[in-house]
Amino acid sequence: MNNVAQEITRSYRLDFRNGETHWDDPIPPEVTSQLLGRRVTCVISRTSLLAWSLMMDVREVEVADVTADGWMEIAVCTGPDFDHTAFMRDIAATVTEVTQVRSHLGPTNRAPWERSAALESATGQAVPSSEIHPT
Repeated sequence: MNNVAQEITRSYRLDFRNGETHWDDPIPPEVTSQLLGRRVTCVISRTSLLAWSLMMDVREVEVADVTADGWMEIAVCTGPDFDHTAFMRDIAATVTEVTQVRSHLGPTNRAPWERSAALESATGQAVPSSEIHPT
């Protein structure tokens, strides 16, 4: 009997925040839907979008778990065909792509629903967020 042990999973630590505040930005559902290739109906943070993008777009990623300390633990399925260099390239490309996604925040650092509420309280009339433009 020949017993051979093979690696089937690995864990990686992804330090993605680096003190940058844009990781907390809310991302509109239509942008998230387009990036993930499936319908999304709620606003999520850029950090959550990164986790979802890693799990859906990088085939080796089984789980991308965001920690409270501002990093992500990534569980990866490995095997004889695992290409570490290609995997690292895919991770870097996904981080770059998610970093460049537009958010709900405008120059006033308010999400559209916050700007709508501010205008409503100032004018006494409800203003749809589609009519609110950055100033």
